[in-house]
Amino acid sequence: MCRQMFSLKKLRPTDREMTTPLFLLRCLQVGLSLRDLDLLTVGMVNDIFAEHLNDDCKYATLATQEDFDRF
Repeated sequence: MCRQMFSLKKLRPTDREMTTPLFLLRCLQVGLSLRDLDLLTVGMVNDIFAEHLNDDCKYATLATQEDFDRF
C-alpha cells in the first residue's frame, strides 16, 4: 500500500537550480530576515516557502475539533 501511495505523486523536474541569490529571494518573498536565518535551516526555509505557495489553496471541508479528537 505504501508503494501505491508514492506512485500517485507526479514528479516534475525542478524549474531552477537553487542558488544563493534564489534562496535569498525566496526568504524575502516569505518575509524572513537575515537574523531569522540564524535560527532556520535551508530545509525549514524551503518548507516555509512551500506552505506559502499553498496559502491560496481552498479545501472542500475543514477538520473540526471533533475530527482531531478522533484522530
